[in-house]
Amino acid sequence: MKMRYQLKILISLILPAILFSAALVFAADFSSANFISRDPIMSDFGSRSTSTSFEQLNAGGQTVIGESTSTNFILRSGFLYFEEKFFIPKSKNWRWYDDETNETPAVSLAAENVAPTDIVNQNIIKLRLSIAETANVSGANIKFKLQFSEYSDFSQDVNDVVEIGSCAANSLWCYGNGIDSDNAPVTARVLTDSTLSGIHNESGISTSTFDPPANTAVEYEFTIKHAGARVNTVYFFRAFNTLNNAPVPLNQNSTYPSLVTEAAKLTLSINGLPSGTATEGIVTDAPTAPLNISFGPLSPGSETEVAQRLIVTTNGTDGYRIFMFQRQELLGDGGSEIASISGNNEVPLNWPVACASLDLGCYGYHSGDDTLSGNAGRFTANDTYARLENAPKEVAFSSVPVTDELVDIIFKAQIGQEQPAENYQSSVGYIIIPTF
Repeated sequence: MKMRYQLKILISLILPAILFSAALVFAADFSSANFISRDPIMSDFGSRSTSTSFEQLNAGGQTVIGESTSTNFILRSGFLYFEEKFFIPKSKNWRWYDDETNETPAVSLAAENVAPTDIVNQNIIKLRLSIAETANVSGANIKFKLQFSEYSDFSQDVNDVVEIGSCAANSLWCYGNGIDSDNAPVTARVLTDSTLSGIHNESGISTSTFDPPANTAVEYEFTIKHAGARVNTVYFFRAFNTLNNAPVPLNQNSTYPSLVTEAAKLTLSINGLPSGTATEGIVTDAPTAPLNISFGPLSPGSETEVAQRLIVTTNGTDGYRIFMFQRQELLGDGGSEIASISGNNEVPLNWPVACASLDLGCYGYHSGDDTLSGNAGRFTANDTYARLENAPKEVAFSSVPVTDELVDIIFKAQIGQEQPAENYQSSVGYIIIPTF
């Protein structure tokens, strides 16, 4: 009897605790723009389990609302979840133009929603793009920057268009400095689906005070420059909402703006220089031609210098390299040789050191390109000379696209009193390698 009495006391103590806990559950109104739920008390599930001595009542459900997110999913919790409304822009129509000197462009590169081709390096172009708000929510201080990729779905290799002040010759795509001011209003629309003028964009990091209205297709303009983008390549562009740090998705049946860069281009011209040309710290003693380098008569003890000029144009994203080699030593018709100097391309030397033995003579060359690969500045000083070799050696280099870049190659010879009087000949070749 004692044990049964204690069990009854235990049950009587538990039941008030359960009732007391239930009394602590409060209800609150939940509302949206159109509905209200007064003091809701709801449960997702319920059940009842019994035995001879016990009874269990089950109730379950989410007692609070909230939102949990991952890369791919959003869980909106609560028995009545009213979603907060956000400004939701979507990308629609687009068109490219080539007259950045006009506030309202008129020289189109292609039809609306059609990718133009053959966009040349350093060209400044305009993109008109309509972005529509789709959630019936107005935006505040909205700023869009522009991103680009070689992938139409932007699944990889996504880059921001580079700011004007940071733009380099191989930045690929930069903002362009057109006639417009960044964030200035667009005065006239050119797209078929836009219903409101937006702002000009020449920067992706500036702030904006533009407030696009709800349910409106706004026409924006982006001015950009081709800055060494890869040749014959399709590039895709998309707007990115800097306020909520998210890309602007496509509207139904829309496409991202795209274009195609120009085909590969490379020109190399070899030019002779007249006698008396001042270059790289010397004045030439004899004229040269594109296919002939002649020292003329050499006088014992005198230094003789001649030069050729290389002119390069290429749209290779990573520039070019020029190599030079000789097909034979500088040999006389009687079998004698004017020896090469001791300096080499990797470690050129000043002339007095490189041509120390003047009993016979020596010859070599100097590159006018101050910035090569490897030991980049090895020819920076004017009085630096290397011997010609049968293996190709680099004499000109650029890591970016160039237009009419000049490189002078100096050839120098000096003979001594014991050098046999003969006609000496050799030949050199140039190899240019662009990097697209």
